[in-house]
Amino acid sequence: MRDIISILGVKIDNITKQESGDITGRLISESNKSCKIIVAPNTEFIMCAQKDKEFFEILKKAELATPDSIGVTIGAKLQHIKLKERIPGQAYFREVLRR
Repeated sequence: MRDIISILGVKIDNITKQESGDITGRLISESNKSCKIIVAPNTEFIMCAQKDKEFFEILKKAELATPDSIGVTIGAKLQHIKLKERIPGQAYFREVLRR
C-alpha cells in the first residue's frame, strides 16, 4: 500500500530513493507495454496544478510521484509529516539508470 501525502491536493509518495527505484522496476516489469505516469512534483508543479485542471488530473493519475523539492518537504513539515527522503528528479533518474 502506498504511503502518500497530499499538498494542495497533489499526491506525493513518501518513499526513499531506493524505494522509488524498486517501484519503477515493478512498474516496468508489470507494465504489459502500457504507459505509466511517473512524476516528480515540485513547488512549481503544485502551484501550476492549482490553476490548470488538466495538469492537476495528470498528476492525480500518476503511479509514482517522487518528492522533488524543498518546497514539498516544507509542505509536509507544515502538516507535521516527516518525508522519508527528498528525491530530486535527477537523483531519481540516476537511481533508475543505475539499476
